Amino acid sequence: MKNYFFTLVSTAICFSFIAGLTTTTNVCDATEPAWESLFNGKNLKGWENPFDWGQITVNTDQEIVLQGERKYFLVSDRRFKDFELEVELNVPAGGNSGIQFRSHYHHNQLWGYQAEVDTSDRQWAGGLYDEGRRGWLVPLKDNPTAQAAFKNSAWNHYRIRAVGDHIQIWVNGIATVDTHDAVTSEGYIALQHHGEKGLSYRFRNVRVREIEQPPVLNLITFGSCCRQEREQPIWDTIAAQQSQLFLMIGDNIYGDSEDIEVLRAKYETLGNNPGFKKFRATTPFLATWDDHDYGVNDGGVEFPIKKESQQLFNDFFNVPQGAGSRRHQGVYDAHVLGPVGKRVQIILLDTRYHRTSLLKWPKGQEKTPGPYAPNSDPASTILGANQWKWLEQQMQVPAEIRIIASSIQFLPAEHGWEMWENHPRDRQRLLDLISSSGGRSIVVSGDRHIAEISKITIGDRRFDIYDITSSSLNVPSGGGNAGEPNRYRTTADNYPLVNFGSIEINWDKKDPAIELKIHDLQGETVFLNQFRLSNLTAK
Repeated sequence: MKNYFFTLVSTAICFSFIAGLTTTTNVCDATEPAWESLFNGKNLKGWENPFDWGQITVNTDQEIVLQGERKYFLVSDRRFKDFELEVELNVPAGGNSGIQFRSHYHHNQLWGYQAEVDTSDRQWAGGLYDEGRRGWLVPLKDNPTAQAAFKNSAWNHYRIRAVGDHIQIWVNGIATVDTHDAVTSEGYIALQHHGEKGLSYRFRNVRVREIEQPPVLNLITFGSCCRQEREQPIWDTIAAQQSQLFLMIGDNIYGDSEDIEVLRAKYETLGNNPGFKKFRATTPFLATWDDHDYGVNDGGVEFPIKKESQQLFNDFFNVPQGAGSRRHQGVYDAHVLGPVGKRVQIILLDTRYHRTSLLKWPKGQEKTPGPYAPNSDPASTILGANQWKWLEQQMQVPAEIRIIASSIQFLPAEHGWEMWENHPRDRQRLLDLISSSGGRSIVVSGDRHIAEISKITIGDRRFDIYDITSSSLNVPSGGGNAGEPNRYRTTADNYPLVNFGSIEINWDKKDPAIELKIHDLQGETVFLNQFRLSNLTAK
């Protein structure tokens, strides 16, 4: 998952407390505490083997010894974000191993960055590999100095430094990797046995020091539906909130074209707006899309230039190479921000790329104000199979609170315009997934040219899910949706004028206090819901 707050949608800079999301490259000054041993030399306390195979012992020389006939990993029980790691290891000729970092795992499966340990003639030990995902990131085939650093059947010293998106590896004091990659910004450390029968891999003097505490995320602003050619005074109002992150959650432009150059020109119009440009220069952005910036009104899987549109979207929002939005079919991605105990996971869904066609009410049988009827066909989907699989994995990533960005409304179910209830099986599936993952989730949505806050209480587990809708940044409905039915709305009616939303988290409380707000063009609060994190937590 992309966890790169503050190296998220571009390379990293430092401003206020963020190593953030704009356009210059730098690394924040870091505080380097004392080294901490991850192996006590006596037993495997602090480590676990999540695989059903593999033999792991601690010998009398205070070494971890891995043996086995299938690939597996011994995993630390702690996650690290920005750190320096040192390991000494001895792998005999014919062996293959690796040191994992910023990695994640399930039962019998692990993925993430790996400092390669390679005893073969190619001599790539010390290279950077992406286990279980993209494969080689930095092979050493054109670096003879680095290739000569590792010594077969001898003790070798590895040093790994990861700060923001900057990854460095040394073997026996020789630099082998110095690169930037922003796909994963935190995770577990692990030691690999590749499954070479009869070979024992030994590790000792495993120690780490965390470079700095990740910043705490307290205030997020968000909005949707921005006509690029119109006046956009709201950017100055949002900037005045001094939020640490802005989520742009769809209809970021009104492209509506199968001509990629038309879409490009409309992005350029938005990018050149003085208010947008000024706000973007000072506040980190994350984004997903909706139909109009995707390229077609109410569009889905059938859109013919969706690949080209995705690339244009990623380029405009400076999404780094290797990020999920670059690798997936669709712009979905995820990021974990903040230190342990105050982690906020941002999950950006793509409700367009794989969404099957909408089902309209038969003429004369309409039951909603809008034209769309629920489609209960098991084959109908909003996210598609691959995105669902990815989302189920993301919902298991440790975080204290999850913010799920859906371009269309999740909870409202009665208006008949675009919403999750158009695909009720998917809507129920997400409700069930949030419940089974422990709750602690807030949905932010857009699309509707109104603002409202909706809430559902999951009765059997006694927790709440909120869906806060903010739309539009400069194309409000003006009141045309007044009185629209929504049994989950927390206020008497929706707000039809220009607006943006905010989520504020007070981590100083033992049970963190959360405020969901809708703000008007002047920044005044229109709607407010206040509650505690425990209200979101499945019992």
